[in-house]
Amino acid sequence: MARVLSRQDSREALKAGIDTLAGAVIPTLGPLTGPVALDDSTRAGSPELLDDGGTIARRILQLEDRDADVGAMLLRETLWRQREQYGDGAATAAALYQTVYAEGHRFVSAGGNAMLLRQALEAGLKTMLDELRRQVHQIETPAEMERLVLSVCGEPDIAAALADVFDLLGPHGAVEVQAGGRELGREFFLGSYWESKVPSNIVFDGFIGERIELKNTAWLISDFELDDLSALVKLVTDVVQAGYASLVILAKSFSEQIIAAQGANSRMEDFTLIYLEPTGLVDEQEAALEDLALITGGRVLRTIAGHSMDAVARDMLGESELAWVDRNRFGIIAGGAGDEVEIEGEIAALEAHYAKSADERRRQVLRTRIGRLRGGSAVIYAFGSSESEMRYHRELITRAIATLRSALLEGILPGGGGALLRCAKKLRQCYQESVDLHEKAAWQILMKAAQAPGRMLLSNAGHEAPGVVIDEIQNGANGAGYDLRAGRIVDMREDGVVDSAAALLAAARNGIGGAALALTVDTIVRRANPPLAIEPGGLPSSAPDTGNIELK
Repeated sequence: MARVLSRQDSREALKAGIDTLAGAVIPTLGPLTGPVALDDSTRAGSPELLDDGGTIARRILQLEDRDADVGAMLLRETLWRQREQYGDGAATAAALYQTVYAEGHRFVSAGGNAMLLRQALEAGLKTMLDELRRQVHQIETPAEMERLVLSVCGEPDIAAALADVFDLLGPHGAVEVQAGGRELGREFFLGSYWESKVPSNIVFDGFIGERIELKNTAWLISDFELDDLSALVKLVTDVVQAGYASLVILAKSFSEQIIAAQGANSRMEDFTLIYLEPTGLVDEQEAALEDLALITGGRVLRTIAGHSMDAVARDMLGESELAWVDRNRFGIIAGGAGDEVEIEGEIAALEAHYAKSADERRRQVLRTRIGRLRGGSAVIYAFGSSESEMRYHRELITRAIATLRSALLEGILPGGGGALLRCAKKLRQCYQESVDLHEKAAWQILMKAAQAPGRMLLSNAGHEAPGVVIDEIQNGANGAGYDLRAGRIVDMREDGVVDSAAALLAAARNGIGGAALALTVDTIVRRANPPLAIEPGGLPSSAPDTGNIELK
């Protein structure tokens, strides 16, 4: 049986849920807060330590009050989307969302029209975003990178390491985060590398260590299912006669007979035969093959295009001077035979696609390709003395990387809530010029929302008079803000208190836009026993239902 809530009851329920979830997330806002310990009976081991608002929201699957739970889940989806795409800004988005919904709810309860208010809020949001964009500056030095990361994670060692990595690799650099030991570590890879699987460890027999160095290598890049032994023998013979010292074959699969032939080849002293299978999803595998062909100057041979092993010619193969392979990756250090002009053209095309794409997974694949084609990559090794501490630092570093990357691509803004506060003058001007009731209400709500993150930051830091500080910032010079660590008004950029412009703009869009939409919900139809949505935004793929709530 379904439970139906209409109009005032539904808005009260939504507000209760929004306030509850925001109350768990907003305390993480600012540099003077600690992690939240999440004790979950379904998890094994020690409690999870979190200081990331988006991840905290994701871990909250359902409130005890099932009516309020609807509002919490609407906010949950907004915060996780912010976290996934930008790495930072979820707590700011929560503060904006909560303030706009609370003030809008008060106006609608007094007789205002929710739809007209939503339209006015969305129009005002565009003005606020324009004001934020006018304040954007580009990151110019590694020191600014370091200060930005420090503002996100509060860990000087992590900030210094990431600034070093991105100063070398650039904004699209391929950076992976892995579990390490008790201390933070990092490793640079010259050239480009790919994830892969070795179908047989025969090739590692007789080698010392886990990594094989390859010189003067030919590359067969394909989606073949290799089972033609005679064609393989012919290809190896041609490659040896051409003077190559090794041959690497990428294929979809290798038969037992082909793998046995690799074992026979492993006894040759002056020639190395390597088999590799690409890993990842289909689009990731296709991207890997295309990039490898560009770098080595080879061709991607596909069964669907009519290519076959017995028709492989020497001019179809790629080449490299220095390469390496281990059990999980392979890479090219130098000497790829690809055309540099063609590679630069492909990089430019990928960067254009990246700038236009709004899908985060698509952007991730594009980012990987750009970094790979530019050459150079790095691995950051997270640290910790326990499983929960290691997990915490991995999340922290991953979030800091996403924030720094977006800031390098789209610039920075004054931090500490200062950039939003600088919008107040324009919002007040628009309020004074407006004569429409709903427009005036929207401008008032946006003025309060612009102050909300700054007030929350000061409150979290234990400041006794947030309102006084807010007035000083708004009346101060452009770029002024309150440095919570120093305890005084400063020029935020000069003192390194900055936010990623992309993350803050998105937090404004997600927080204000999401709340404006939620204000128009009149009716909630809640099912008695809906399945849990483990991931924000929808049910598990195995769930028979199409959804757990209906909004009208």
